[in-house]
Amino acid sequence: MERLRQIADPPCDEAIADVFERGQGAAVNEALHGWNTNSQPVPGGLPRKLRDFLESARRLPSWADPELMAAGHRFALANAQQISFAAVLDVTPERMRYPAAAAAIFGIEGPHDNKQGFAKALRAVGDMLHKDPYGPDGAGFVTPARVRLAHSAVRYLLHTEGGWDTGKWGAPLSQLDMLAEGNLFTSYLIDHLYKLGVHPNTQEAESYFHECRVGGHLLGMSEDGMPMTLAAARKRAAAVDALHVRVTPQSAKYVKATVEYFSSLAGPKEMTVPPATALVRYMIGDADADAFDLARSTWDEVVPTAVRGFFTGTQAGGLPTPSATMTRLAIQIVRYAMNDGREIDLTMPLHLYGHR
Repeated sequence: MERLRQIADPPCDEAIADVFERGQGAAVNEALHGWNTNSQPVPGGLPRKLRDFLESARRLPSWADPELMAAGHRFALANAQQISFAAVLDVTPERMRYPAAAAAIFGIEGPHDNKQGFAKALRAVGDMLHKDPYGPDGAGFVTPARVRLAHSAVRYLLHTEGGWDTGKWGAPLSQLDMLAEGNLFTSYLIDHLYKLGVHPNTQEAESYFHECRVGGHLLGMSEDGMPMTLAAARKRAAAVDALHVRVTPQSAKYVKATVEYFSSLAGPKEMTVPPATALVRYMIGDADADAFDLARSTWDEVVPTAVRGFFTGTQAGGLPTPSATMTRLAIQIVRYAMNDGREIDLTMPLHLYGHR
């Protein structure tokens, strides 16, 4: 794990360092604007190292199993509403338990300015809910590649503008950070779906894990960092948590600011923050909610029953089941709201928070 802590994404980092050292960050963002689907060629006019990296990143790993991927995607589409719900209200706050990853996020977004980051994350989630993410009209290759570019830009800026302490934190957004986040989106999320009325069988869980593992590879996770099975992922996640979980005061402020922001999209904060906080508490559990200093309220008694009833009813057919298309539309509406009514572009940041 210490070795994973010192490694980031060498091929992408090298290409992006070359871009910044040439002063071409803004030009690259402009060239990549509109590059959104797999059928589009890599845009022209890019520096050679970057063009070569993007061409190499647009392929599945040799171990990808088409049948498992298809089964995993069917599970994701069938449960798109619950998976998206868990990704926002469960996985998102839990990311802040890892201090090195949290420090990198604070460096680029600031402790409270999280709208852009969430809008970009929601775009990535929505893209993966496409009916055929690796087909010509999907973005299963393009979106991860652009996310990798943004991550490498963050690393470069943290070193050049942020005074990143490698001795304390290791590499910014390291393979260990990616592993921790990958665990949250796979084994952790799968094991928390029961709270939303979803009980995947063994084959469904393994297939979904395999599809996510392919996605992790495309996002730059190393082969030795990614467990091959769900059982191994659970074991690795427990080991990572035992060594690296620590909630800081800054992490707690960020989580509360995030809950307040999402609540404000639904109505006045004084009315919406208590039930939204209770939703997060239900998903992440009392121990982590208390660590983040999330306030308790009478909503804590109401929300679990209401959430279980809603999603159980949906699964049983008692309520209309939102399709993956409707879930993607809802995600799009939220991310537009978070970006002042404009579509979000997966651009590289050109400066850290406080340097803009």
